[in-house]
Amino acid sequence: MRFASLGSGSRGNASVVASESTTILVDCGFSYKEAVIRLRRLGIDADNLSGIVVTHEHADHISGVDALATKHNIPVYASRGTWIEFGKTSFKDAKQIMGPFSIDDINVSPITVPHDAREPLQFVFAADQKRLGILSDLGSISARVLKGFQELDAISLEFNHDLEILKSGPYPSFLKERVGGNFGHLNNDQASGLLRNIVNMRLRAVVACHISETNNEMQRVEKGLNWALNGHQAERWIATQSIGFDWITL
Repeated sequence: MRFASLGSGSRGNASVVASESTTILVDCGFSYKEAVIRLRRLGIDADNLSGIVVTHEHADHISGVDALATKHNIPVYASRGTWIEFGKTSFKDAKQIMGPFSIDDINVSPITVPHDAREPLQFVFAADQKRLGILSDLGSISARVLKGFQELDAISLEFNHDLEILKSGPYPSFLKERVGGNFGHLNNDQASGLLRNIVNMRLRAVVACHISETNNEMQRVEKGLNWALNGHQAERWIATQSIGFDWITL
């Protein structure tokens, strides 16, 4: 199994998870044209996507889903709450997530997260005895999250903002409260604390994702990663808005 990102941040998010025979797109917060360009950069033809798995209905995660699915006949998977907000009837092959499911040879475990959306999910993907967690867009760490994201070979984890920078930054008060609240986004301390709680000898790759370009700094993210991993030899990457990150093979 391998994974990559088309881009990660407040202006658009999309990840790719693939086995030898299956390729899944997780969210698509880019325009159709931009998504196709970014997929090609990873060597992917949109016609070969096995499915699109949607985490929630916010625009930076779904703005390109409709066009991509319609033009390339791709099944789309989302929770009931997300479909209520998104509009299920416009999709030719809309599938409702009601528990663990499979897309060909990749098993997908949905995990409910605390975020200000109708029914947001994040996911653990499993294939070839490897487990990958993709976890972003949550404002606090629930017992469900802590339990679900264990025994991973790799994780893409939100390091959205630094509390000090957010508090002193240019956002209006209501937006600062939303981002930093229990249903907003993880700050560096929350993310590094979670990572430290789930790290084990199996973990081989860690990606910091969904990093705010306004409310964070790369050196602070790197400091959090170093503290959490505490000498553990897992490789680490930082996902960017412009290029995401290239393929990581487990």
